[in-house]
Amino acid sequence: MKEYSYEDIEEATKGFVLDRLIGKGSHGCVYKGTLKGGKHVAVKKPLEKLQEVEQDSKLDHEIDILASLHSKHLVNLLGVTHNKHKLLVMEFMPNGSLHDLLHSSSSSSPSWSRRLIIALQIAQAVLSLHEAAPAIIHRDIKAANILFDRHWNARLADFSLAVRDNTLLTLEPTMPAGTLGYLDPMYTTPEKLSPKNDVFSFGVVLLEILSSRRVMDVASHPASIVAWAVPLIRAQREVEVIDGRRKLPSYMEGVIKHLLCISERCVSSKEERRPEMAEVAAELQGLASKLWCPIWACHRLNSFFYPWRRWKNRKVSTTKIVCKDHLLDENGEDEDDSDDTY
Repeated sequence: MKEYSYEDIEEATKGFVLDRLIGKGSHGCVYKGTLKGGKHVAVKKPLEKLQEVEQDSKLDHEIDILASLHSKHLVNLLGVTHNKHKLLVMEFMPNGSLHDLLHSSSSSSPSWSRRLIIALQIAQAVLSLHEAAPAIIHRDIKAANILFDRHWNARLADFSLAVRDNTLLTLEPTMPAGTLGYLDPMYTTPEKLSPKNDVFSFGVVLLEILSSRRVMDVASHPASIVAWAVPLIRAQREVEVIDGRRKLPSYMEGVIKHLLCISERCVSSKEERRPEMAEVAAELQGLASKLWCPIWACHRLNSFFYPWRRWKNRKVSTTKIVCKDHLLDENGEDEDDSDDTY
């Protein structure tokens, strides 16, 4: 982990000016910085009024958590500053958050295949935390904390509430914390802390991905996405849950039903019914593999029987076709013409 000088980070953020502000929360603000040499970073700066002993302790805890992790599915820590003020220097994510993608009026509705990939990448991110020794519980998995890198891969961010599993450590229990709507209602006391709390939050995010409905919508009844969606899923009225802005192709119907089933299990009020994240990630990986294998095979057959087509598409790799949001709709046309790769 690299140590930066406060002066260099202050210069990189142009003195933490307002137009460099890219995020704000209860623990501090995040600014875009450009280091000497042109590398972009995200800088987390605690709120001025909170830069005291208690806040330093919280930052030290977050640094300790992040320093023990490094994954392509997480927004990783690059370094810190210790002189003058303590700052966290993180990887910069240029393409906003999942919350923006789903709820911003300027964003187009993501395709179903893209939603599957996003869900899989989030599941892999949470799994990387739960597989740590001891397990790390994020406690604030939500759409606003899922950011997109330059390749539009989903990354899990903000570890200010993350803790190591209290069942594995003899530490003073951490009081329940999280975000309304995503917070596990079973997590009412410190003793209830477990990875299953993150599983619940992931299930809420999965419902949000599939429906594009806000997690807490006071204009609707019921306001909670869980209270609204679960009865519909159990009644096999899945079409009423999914985002109506995007047509559902026939080849995706089974996939989406399976995803809704996973989400319903994740948010179950019975913790023993909730799956482990390893099981969730494996199921999502299986869905993705089955979905893209026929397209890969079709591409290889076309290339073999039609050499002119192989020449025409010579710059397009099989890997890119598998990873790109490049499924065909029922009319044989591209479902999504975007140039996003995953």
